[in-house]
Amino acid sequence: MITTSEGPLWLSAIRDAFSRRVVAWETSARADANQVLTSVEYALASREVTLGELVHHADHGTQCTSIKLTTRLVGAGVEASMGSVGDSYDCHSSRTGSRKDRVAPAVTV
Repeated sequence: MITTSEGPLWLSAIRDAFSRRVVAWETSARADANQVLTSVEYALASREVTLGELVHHADHGTQCTSIKLTTRLVGAGVEASMGSVGDSYDCHSSRTGSRKDRVAPAVTV
């Protein structure tokens, strides 16, 4: 969440863990599944997606566990991945840019 004078602004960003580039983002006054889905759509449109080669790793937030998002990922051939609940190091590479745990090209939220 980004605090602004007009209220909170929520950011959904997708980073390719292989290239370490942000490939899509979406901002919204509400943190909901539609915001995440929009950023996923932008990410899929900006990359050549080969079925079975992408992994979408996210936390357990309700936006990222929605049926709408999961259905879209399955339809695009993207494997959904979620870490363990309460593991603060689970999304470590998305926060720090660490490459040590990179296994394959992945889309990260």
